Amino acid sequence: MELIETPNPNAKKIEIKHGLEVGTVIKSTSDDNNELCNKLISVSGINTIFAGPDFLTLTKEENSNWDSINHAILNQFDKI
Repeated sequence: MELIETPNPNAKKIEIKHGLEVGTVIKSTSDDNNELCNKLISVSGINTIFAGPDFLTLTKEENSNWDSINHAILNQFDKI
């Protein structure tokens, strides 16, 4: 799995088939019953997830660090 840089320094993209409706915005685990998104939104520092066609855009909180978020996300993928 690769976290892809975007023009926004607070956002990264994951190219993945997710089964969500395009345009869905997830801000908490109660927003959707998608296991992948629930694990990602639970990562400390992730603010929102946006579902595009075959990709997810993760937006981090302003003061969070991508290095620690990347590490936590890779740990979450090991559990899926």
